[in-house]
Amino acid sequence: MRLILERQTSNHNGLAKQCQPNGYLFFVVVITLCASFALMFTGIASRTYISTMLKYDAQELLSTYSNRVERYPDSLYALSEKFRFDCSEDDQHYLEQISYSDYMIRRISLQLKNGIKCSSFDTIESDRAMKPLVNNVNKNISLWVVNELNDKQQIIVAEWKNHLGSMFVYLEPLIVDSLRNIYCDDCVLTRLTSTENSNISFFRGDASLLEQEPLLSSTYDNGLRVDIYVSPRLMNHYEQAAILPLLLLGATFGMIFVATYRLFLTRRLSLHSLVEQGLARKEFIPYYQPIVNVSNNSLYGCEMLARWQRPGCDMISPMEFIPYVEKSGQIFPITEQLLSRAAREMDKLNWQETRQVISINIVPDQLEHPDVMKRALALLEESNISPDQIAFEVTERKRFTDLAMASNVIEQLRDQGIDVKLDDAGTGYGGFSYIQQLNIRSLKIDKMFVETIGTSDIKLSLLDSIIAFGKEAGMEMIAEGVETCEQSTYLANRGVVLQQGFYFGKPMEFRDFAYYCKSIVASSPCAVVLV
Repeated sequence: MRLILERQTSNHNGLAKQCQPNGYLFFVVVITLCASFALMFTGIASRTYISTMLKYDAQELLSTYSNRVERYPDSLYALSEKFRFDCSEDDQHYLEQISYSDYMIRRISLQLKNGIKCSSFDTIESDRAMKPLVNNVNKNISLWVVNELNDKQQIIVAEWKNHLGSMFVYLEPLIVDSLRNIYCDDCVLTRLTSTENSNISFFRGDASLLEQEPLLSSTYDNGLRVDIYVSPRLMNHYEQAAILPLLLLGATFGMIFVATYRLFLTRRLSLHSLVEQGLARKEFIPYYQPIVNVSNNSLYGCEMLARWQRPGCDMISPMEFIPYVEKSGQIFPITEQLLSRAAREMDKLNWQETRQVISINIVPDQLEHPDVMKRALALLEESNISPDQIAFEVTERKRFTDLAMASNVIEQLRDQGIDVKLDDAGTGYGGFSYIQQLNIRSLKIDKMFVETIGTSDIKLSLLDSIIAFGKEAGMEMIAEGVETCEQSTYLANRGVVLQQGFYFGKPMEFRDFAYYCKSIVASSPCAVVLV
């Protein structure tokens, strides 16, 4: 078919162009719509991108806090063992040493049972309200949130209690601050709360971000909940950065869609106009495949098959155009063109002097339109063929839409002596329900069942079932696709003596079929033994 499309005439190209929408306008509209649609997702795309990055960064933060809280009992206990809890010079020395050597500790203080306080700083902090974040990490430890005097920012304080007093460890908010400024200054705010005291929170950064919905939220087994807020200016930055890539992506998808659609439309219009051209030039010709009665090696008849011969091209297979013309409705004039030629050719064979049958393929639509059938019959009446030498084979490939009308037309055909056979029995939409609904008395067994003979294919049992059904119903049966002596013998021994396939003869043009009809009296290529 590619060869056909490459050799289109200029007239055909003009027809295709007339049937297509305005090329440039259509292209611009689709590209614009796709690009606009893509731009609608800039907010979602940027939000998803930032969420993914923050989620990765926040996992480290959350894991650090979670692990630190889990290690507090051991680490704080080890730390408390260094002190006598008397604010002596030794205690003061260790306070300053620990604060200096541990970069995660901002300072450390002791508060004795008698109210005396000492700290790693020379100046003892004045009492400030500490708010409980987690009251009891265990029986000795609790977490607090406190505001710094000069910073106006919060830090977390871990408190260790024993019978001598309390040890307060002020933790450096290194991870929170690094996340806060990782993308731009004060762009991200992290807030820690606990399920125990949900109204108490720890955060550092731009408090106005708390008025927004958090971008990410997570709750951990130890009761800590982390919410991450993102500044609108950071979101805007990434939204602006996403515009060009998404615009290009949308435009690319639009171009792909337009190219695909135009290719489909061009092919569709090309095939349609080529068929019209072929009808005008009478390029559709009938081929004939013999149907043999193997019980006496006689010619039962033939099936007329459509072929398309374009000048300067190879013969076009029916699979290249039949499915399309069945949908487009062009099958009607093609059938009429084939019938007109077949009627003349059958007269040359003196077909009317035999009892042989010519089978003609039709689709359900043709049986549902009486006027279509009338035109077909009028063409056959131009020959001397008797009505009982004509059979229509209706395929199951398409579904009947008006079974009542089809049944009525079939009865009218049968009244004239014309048989209607069910083609491809068991492979299409209606199955054997059509046999009952349309009162069909002849069926053709499809090749897909015949080719299972001699194999272990499960469809072989279906073949036997079809044959048994046909015999029980007293139906005429013709087996298609017979290609070997084994298949022919198998079918004949089960009563299917009308056979068609390459084993007896391939579809052939009229001249070759005429020679075949004269030679059919020759001996059969294999001896069929009926049992």
